[in-house]
Amino acid sequence: MDAAVFTHVALVTSLGHDAATTAAAARAGIVRASTLPYLVDNVETNEPEPVTGHAVSGLAAGFEGPARLLRLAELALDDLLQHAPLATLRTAHWLIAFPAPLPTTPPPDLSDPESPPPPPPTVGPPRLEAAQVHRLIEHRLGAPVPASRMLPFEGRTGVIRALGHAQRLCAQGEVCVVGTTDTLVDPDVLATLHAHGRLQVGGVGLVPGEASAFVVVERGGTRPADVLGRMGAGALAHEKGHLYSGQPALGQGLAAAAAQLPSREPAWPLSDCNGEPFRSSEWGHAAVRDDVLRTSLDLATYPATAVGDTGAASTAVGLALALRAFARGYAPRPTALLVAADALGERGVLTIHAP
Repeated sequence: MDAAVFTHVALVTSLGHDAATTAAAARAGIVRASTLPYLVDNVETNEPEPVTGHAVSGLAAGFEGPARLLRLAELALDDLLQHAPLATLRTAHWLIAFPAPLPTTPPPDLSDPESPPPPPPTVGPPRLEAAQVHRLIEHRLGAPVPASRMLPFEGRTGVIRALGHAQRLCAQGEVCVVGTTDTLVDPDVLATLHAHGRLQVGGVGLVPGEASAFVVVERGGTRPADVLGRMGAGALAHEKGHLYSGQPALGQGLAAAAAQLPSREPAWPLSDCNGEPFRSSEWGHAAVRDDVLRTSLDLATYPATAVGDTGAASTAVGLALALRAFARGYAPRPTALLVAADALGERGVLTIHAP
């Protein structure tokens, strides 16, 4: 069976409205962070100051809530339509990773070992409805997309799950578009992150960003000149000691996912680690537990340092950066390793090979 391949990629971030611009800017170390219209108290002066984030400038200005998520998706779709054949997109399966609903209560305090175990975390309502994205896709394509060709996923591991499903569909001769959109710079999201102690204040925590991406996945063996990369093996696992569990970060779930990869050769990790101490601790523990992670750690790339934490879109940002690195010949290894970790415990890894 021919491996599934990537033939087109579209990406919108704070660094640019296409994958080539974002990747070139990130490689050059360019950062376009700006102040956001949300205030927090300075840890030293207790005076209010604006949060710093990586917002998409210009064409996304003025949009909030679901409208902003849809606007980001629209920009990425327009980029995709400039490169991918319209006829291909109209017959494709659309596999979309939606933003995960936010937990309603803050992470438990790990500083008190005598505190009782917390109840299972609950989450709020969906931040974007699948029907809204469905209508947007049909509008931009100028043609109906049957409901049977739309499939939703969720969260940071949603893109990995979607790509795995696309791989199975491509083996049957189908064409798939895997997409995602998320923003952490929206005022309601910022308020929740700040209330949960996750937003960067005093140099510790995540810096919010936003992004939208779409990739076309097809069965390999056709039009080799168009191939940007080949999809490899992936795996999923669950981390009991996640951020909202009240347990320390030990990296068992991430290591369990990486241990399922058939190849034990070092790769080029593109991790969605975001600056939160919990995630950094988990990443370090996982690298100790798994040989692939440990031997690959020296070349790890963290897209959040360039475009901020982009939530459910984080894995797609890493994928787009890897495909551009393959195309331009500067990837440090011929196999990239996408690493994703959801706040409530889902963990995923996926290998991407150079053409």
